[in-house]
Amino acid sequence: MPMGTLRIRELSRRDGAQLIELFRSSFPRELEISGFDVRAVRKSLRLYGVLKVIQRLTRKPFVLFTVGEVEGKVVAAVSLNRERNAWYIGTVMVALGHRRKGFGRAILEHALGVAREYGGKRAILHVLEDNLPAKRLYESAGFQTFERVVHFVREPPEGEEVLLPAGYTLSKIDVFDRRALGIVHAAREPESAEVYGEPEPTPWYLRPLARLQPGVRERYAVVHGGQWVGIYTFGAPFRERGAANVSITILPDHRGSRLEEALLSRALGRAREIGCPRLLTAADERNVPLLSACGRLGFEKLYVMEGMYRDL
Repeated sequence: MPMGTLRIRELSRRDGAQLIELFRSSFPRELEISGFDVRAVRKSLRLYGVLKVIQRLTRKPFVLFTVGEVEGKVVAAVSLNRERNAWYIGTVMVALGHRRKGFGRAILEHALGVAREYGGKRAILHVLEDNLPAKRLYESAGFQTFERVVHFVREPPEGEEVLLPAGYTLSKIDVFDRRALGIVHAAREPESAEVYGEPEPTPWYLRPLARLQPGVRERYAVVHGGQWVGIYTFGAPFRERGAANVSITILPDHRGSRLEEALLSRALGRAREIGCPRLLTAADERNVPLLSACGRLGFEKLYVMEGMYRDL
């Protein structure tokens, strides 16, 4: 193999230290806000090693992580997650000293090829709106924008939580409850729902491994009149060593009436209870009630991610 040639392969355990360094150098702004726990990341990489073996036996992978190396050094990486007929491309990374050499395009094209190989009909990704080189790469590869997602941060304040509106309650559910997938899909903006398509339940072999992941993850159904009308998901992957995050999904007919505000307030209280220094959340730019609730509770806008897709 000629010197300087990129060799692309699946992630292995020996890549851990190099991958962590690549991640740190690729996302310094995001990691400063979210925090980073090396021990937790190393545990996740060990669990991926187990997952690789299982996925080879089932011949139907759900999560894939690929790296690109030059002369034995990892200089690029990309992850893939299956969503039934679509594949989500995440964490496209190229080391600072190896950019503008075509490595980003090479590992992206490899990811698209893998998605096609396993029957994918569409590829989806998100990119920072101000990351112009990455946007140009994706556009030249045939991707087009379909959504904009605003990301927010807030330090957990002291004080009482905002109460749920009358008639609404929370019911704790398993993080892999299949009914939640239907609610999340139905609550998406129509254009986004069409791009993502019907969600696929997490496969049986991934669930026990996911439960071994470090940190906290909790999920509740938002209930009104005996019916599920939303999903509230709270996570603290690094516990007190990093930021917590909350995802709030409400069916359109139940948005507003301070429901989003109450759920955000609950998440702030839970983050404070765990000792997390910050809470992160995100809202589709078209979801005005959730954007407004973030503003009323003093959340600060971090950045905007543009969702992009292309058919395969």
